[in-house]
Amino acid sequence: MTDNDKSGSVIKKITGAKEFTLVVIWAVLVLVLWLLNRNFLSPGNIRSIFNSAFVIGILAVGLSCLLIGGKIDLSSGNTGMLAGVLISILLRDGVHWVPAILITLAFGAVTGAVNAFFVNGLKFAPFISTLAVSSIYGGVALVITNSANIPVSSQDHDWFLALGTKSFGVLPVPFLIALVLLAVYGGVLWGTGFGRRVYMTGGNANAARLAGINPVKITSILFVNNSVIASVAGILFAAFMKMGSPIAISGSDLDGITAAILGGVAFTGGSGNMFGVFIGLMMLTSFQNGLLMAGLDSYYQVVAKGLLLIGALILDYYRENARLRALKAGK
Repeated sequence: MTDNDKSGSVIKKITGAKEFTLVVIWAVLVLVLWLLNRNFLSPGNIRSIFNSAFVIGILAVGLSCLLIGGKIDLSSGNTGMLAGVLISILLRDGVHWVPAILITLAFGAVTGAVNAFFVNGLKFAPFISTLAVSSIYGGVALVITNSANIPVSSQDHDWFLALGTKSFGVLPVPFLIALVLLAVYGGVLWGTGFGRRVYMTGGNANAARLAGINPVKITSILFVNNSVIASVAGILFAAFMKMGSPIAISGSDLDGITAAILGGVAFTGGSGNMFGVFIGLMMLTSFQNGLLMAGLDSYYQVVAKGLLLIGALILDYYRENARLRALKAGK
């Protein structure tokens, strides 16, 4: 094979990848939004997009791992919200921010273990059980806060608040943390034995079991991991807003799922990667920001987000069918 043939093969492989298609779609979307409003790519608006992306991005990391493993968690948003409330209460009551973070992350691990017990221990459907748990967390947050925000004093907790408010140019620290998580978990899924077991479990749990993999153990780890990551999102959002809110980021798990599916993670499990999730995240947040800059009424923005989720599910349906046909053709 000549050098030209090798180069052509590499280019064909790159342009044929689904992530390349996603990058092109994102670029076209950005171009259209910039043409509609020339301030779309201004430094201030780019920073605004990143600030709106970090919660969804962090949630998408844990949710993508779960989806690839064949499960789903609809309590992630309220887990993060309750984590934000918890750390705000701890800080208000004089707990140092470092142990407060550790306690909140431990809380996240417990909530993940509860979800794993319901799904893997009691064999509840994950969609229903995590939705019920989400409702409980939402109610608990309203009760313990009396429906009021819990402020975090900037005078006493400046180091903690810096986690949510400091920026390096147009890059806010919380968004950088989201990027680090995407990169780390991308590496784990792509380059480790555990990552391969996650894909095998999500692709075919029975076949994974015959191969010596314990799907219950894998998905239990993923549930705990997802809730800990959701708690990270809640902690950073509390630092960003300088308060814990009993309603903030509730429901953001649906945005995380949308970003994951837009990025190529199969809703039925077994495929996807974190680079695609990142592109899906940027597509979603760019789209939302563009609607806001266009002055679209908030009610229509909700409709547009719903249509985007439907579009993502339709895209996932056709991608999954194509993947299954390719597998059958390979046999």
